[in-house]
Amino acid sequence: MTTRSYAYVGCATVLLGGAGLLFVAGGLEAQQKGAPLGWLAIGGGLATWAVLGFLYWINARAYRHQEEAQRQPCAPPMPRRSGFWRGFFITWSIVVAAHLAAFLGTGFADLMPHPEKARAIFSLLVLVLVPAHVVVPILGGAVYSLVRSTASR
Repeated sequence: MTTRSYAYVGCATVLLGGAGLLFVAGGLEAQQKGAPLGWLAIGGGLATWAVLGFLYWINARAYRHQEEAQRQPCAPPMPRRSGFWRGFFITWSIVVAAHLAAFLGTGFADLMPHPEKARAIFSLLVLVLVPAHVVVPILGGAVYSLVRSTASR
């Protein structure tokens, strides 16, 4: 039987759960006072709670994987390769497709009902997606690696 330690999970719960609560409460208060971007803070709080949920889920998978390995009568099989690069390239191709779609949206903005607004939104999206070519694939590779390394065989 694996001795489960939740010391770091408790710390993550306090920090991320509290940050998410502050974001959501601040966003709700901003919306009540008529601020137009209060929904952005609420979305940030929900995203913070989603990260916390992912950490709980991957922790449970890791414990289940560890218990499964301890029940084996012989030596456990070789660990799987991490798969970081596969996750990296999958998410990078998704970012490239989104960037291409935003670039095409900028070009075809004249066909939309409000071409000036559409062109501005797509141009902003093209600029926002530039740093996503680095950040999102690294996160995608890390998540794919964690999920693959804790999978049951």
